[in-house]
Amino acid sequence: MTFFRRLLARLALWMAWVSGLLFLLLAFYMTADGLSRTLGGPFTGVSDQIAAMVLALGATWALALGVNAGTHVRSDVVLPLLPRAARRVFDIFALFGLASLGWLLAYAFYVMTMESYDIGAMLPQSIIEMQLYIPQAVSTFGMLIFALTATVALLDAFLAARVGVRGSTYSQGQ
Repeated sequence: MTFFRRLLARLALWMAWVSGLLFLLLAFYMTADGLSRTLGGPFTGVSDQIAAMVLALGATWALALGVNAGTHVRSDVVLPLLPRAARRVFDIFALFGLASLGWLLAYAFYVMTMESYDIGAMLPQSIIEMQLYIPQAVSTFGMLIFALTATVALLDAFLAARVGVRGSTYSQGQ
């Protein structure tokens, strides 16, 4: 399990870097395209389609890193006041909810991608000729890695609680 967890952690880090780099490149591209349009120069006309694809990729590809770093959202108002055993239970419960949500979204993304593929859907109102399932498949991959990472985090927290380890790597961040 340690090898698989490390492999997922490296993959999540790489995916987050790609996501961040694409956001940075998108910012430069949008700035240049907007300035060119404002100054009367040429513009691409596909800014919104490119931005939509980068946002879809960026929104899904960085989620797994948040799980690995322990930065996923949970309510920690009462948690510090509880004894360690109760905190472990709430950590496991939160990770169970996160993993369940991840798998639900991964499944929904997969179904949506396959439906788009089956009907041959194209990007709507787009100058770019591309089948819709391609960007959807990229987002589905991000959701799948998120769900796998959350599941491994849940198993890690559960095993750490069973053997009495003070805290899992996911509850404290790696």
